[in-house]
Amino acid sequence: MRRGPLQRQTEAVARRDQQQPYRFDQLGWLQFERLCLELLAVSSGIGIGEWRRSDRVCSLVIGEGITMPGEARLLMGPTLVAVVWIRPTDSSAIAASERLRDPLEQALAEWSVQKPHTLLVLTNVAAAEVSLSDIEVTALGPVELSALVAGLWRVRLHVPTVLGIGAAEDLVVAAAADESTADLRAARALAPVFVPTRAYAAAVHVLAQHRFVVLTGPPEMGKTAIARTIGLAALTDGWEVHECIRPDELWARFRRERRQVFIADDAFGSTEYRPEAAERWSLDLDRVLRALDDNHWLIWTSRPAPFRAGLRRVHREHGVERFPQPAQVQVDAVDLDVTEKALILFRHAKAASLPADAVELVKAEGWAIVAHPHFTPERIRRFVAVRLLELSAELGREAEIEAAVAAEIREPTEAMAVSLRALSDQHRTLLVALLDTPPGPVVERELAAACRRHSRAGLTQQPAELVDRLTDHFLRLSNGKAVTWVHPSWRDLVIEQLREDQPQRERFLHNSSLEGLLLALSTAGGAEGERLLPLMCGDGDWDAVAERLADLIPTLDEPDLNRLFIALGEAHTATTGSNRRELEHLACSALAAVARRWSRGHSPIPLGSLETWFALADVLGNPPPAPEVAATWIELGPTAPIDVGGQEEVVRFDDWTALCELLNEHTADALARFGFPNEQRNLIDAFVAAAEAAAADPLALPRTRRELLASSLWRLSRLCATDPVRAADIATRLVAGGERPELPQTYPHRPLSPELLQLIDATTVESRSNEALVARILDDL
Repeated sequence: MRRGPLQRQTEAVARRDQQQPYRFDQLGWLQFERLCLELLAVSSGIGIGEWRRSDRVCSLVIGEGITMPGEARLLMGPTLVAVVWIRPTDSSAIAASERLRDPLEQALAEWSVQKPHTLLVLTNVAAAEVSLSDIEVTALGPVELSALVAGLWRVRLHVPTVLGIGAAEDLVVAAAADESTADLRAARALAPVFVPTRAYAAAVHVLAQHRFVVLTGPPEMGKTAIARTIGLAALTDGWEVHECIRPDELWARFRRERRQVFIADDAFGSTEYRPEAAERWSLDLDRVLRALDDNHWLIWTSRPAPFRAGLRRVHREHGVERFPQPAQVQVDAVDLDVTEKALILFRHAKAASLPADAVELVKAEGWAIVAHPHFTPERIRRFVAVRLLELSAELGREAEIEAAVAAEIREPTEAMAVSLRALSDQHRTLLVALLDTPPGPVVERELAAACRRHSRAGLTQQPAELVDRLTDHFLRLSNGKAVTWVHPSWRDLVIEQLREDQPQRERFLHNSSLEGLLLALSTAGGAEGERLLPLMCGDGDWDAVAERLADLIPTLDEPDLNRLFIALGEAHTATTGSNRRELEHLACSALAAVARRWSRGHSPIPLGSLETWFALADVLGNPPPAPEVAATWIELGPTAPIDVGGQEEVVRFDDWTALCELLNEHTADALARFGFPNEQRNLIDAFVAAAEAAAADPLALPRTRRELLASSLWRLSRLCATDPVRAADIATRLVAGGERPELPQTYPHRPLSPELLQLIDATTVESRSNEALVARILDDL
């Protein structure tokens, strides 16, 4: 066997650094094949021809020869390329070499007509010299493959399986990790069990094209896992990774000079649809999309509705030319095929280091598990981590084991509920208190405050001590600093138990912060989005929420008022009958209380809050009187011609036109009392003239200011306060002027070869059934 420069160099590096090769033995034949095909495609351009697969080898002949992966040396053609995964044993290296001989000779026999001159072998064993007659053999074993993986980020991104066999531990850039704010501990924990599904491959493809992807689908299907795995792969190339619940968190961490991946979730750790969170991203989506480039990516896990609403807003206000259509960036993670399910089960079982009897149980029941209609990645994680060892220890009759396995996958909450009921009162109080905290990981200070609100007799232990007892089973620590749920399904279970306990439920509502009340009024929660008003079960609950809101409204800041109004409007739309009548009364009381608060303050009302006030009032049958807006009009109304060169003046004028449009839509009498537009005619005409002068040389103004001028012109046109044809012409020239072309893609996506797509989509030896394929995958445990 010939030892090339790559082999000699990587062996020297491994000896010098005492670096162990990546653990390719843990992959099994199928994942190893996928990795090797991607390595060959990226490093040597192999993407043509027809791969032949048997039980022991995947092979292909390249007539003109190929460039050695990782080297400039050309292997003389025809070259037979063979991928051989050898199941680990206690055999020596020489025995491994002997085990390579049979599949290689089989491949040579299958390709004998092509008369290969050289043989390139990719294998998971560190084989000694392999001598085959009349052919030059070059082998890439674990050391060489590790070096190739370490040098090719595209391989780690497309086949993140390698992150769980040592690549993440070895290659994550420490400086980038230190700057990142994502839950890297959770991402690293995913690496040994993550399977790159078709949804993952599609997400990577969309990111390469648009730098923005939206992952949709039901809970437990791996949306957040896909996002975090892409982030972990990016960390190995020096990208920062940030998880952002709100757009302002993205902007606080955004650095133009750095490579950054942002992961946004409507509500990390929750299955509730939080309309106020979705609305925040929807409102800021235009600005976010403009900021993305080849070095700044955004992954958004969202329900489809808020994402589509956000893009509709962008298209309506800015056109469709520079922004993607929903179908271009949306990836649905709802479906898993048989191969993907089998690999998910394989990776969880492999990572768990199961005893022999548990491994045999997985192999025996593998097809029943994979074929089960309720299979999800999260249920398999819980099954392997919790119940599998118990079932394997029972070793009852085969039919009983099969029934128990099916029950665990179908109804995993049964065992969860038992463990929850077994907790002490203080531990349950802490879990209930966690429902009354903001979405996402919660710092100890906020959790302690929630515990004080909801503990009747006080806690005899510090919250940190209680969390320690619950960690790993119910809760987990995010980067060692903040507390969150192990999975949203645990949160769902606590909600369900709280719902069934009337005294505790009413106490919770009486003592909640706004977060707990928003949960009580939430819609589209639960695993299937079916849960509606989860804690509003009777008159006592409505009374408790009304009383608590009356206490809270005087203390809420404007963003929280917006969240309350949006949640009430969403709930009103989703309900019928007596619940809608209760919501009408509650919403009217809240609107009236806020209007009184604003009137007593005699200060300007933030436009965002005023807009959500009117939006909620519009859906009610008998809303309260509109709030007094004179102070807001005085604050924003222009008193002198606008200097379009001044950012502050342009922003204030834009806010004033927004106020005019808002009043015109919801309380036209108030706008008429201010004499609009006649009393402001001279100022409006002067503004239009100044904007027209600016449109003659648009590059003299920053883009953001030109967009503000254009939005003011459009509003004045809709309000019939200026000539609409002239306003449209000026606005179009302002926005179109100086438009920069799309940034070039420095990382163009390389389409997968038809052969690799076939391997990913079908991945089956022809004539084998799905059941046989599952058995073969699990046989490598």
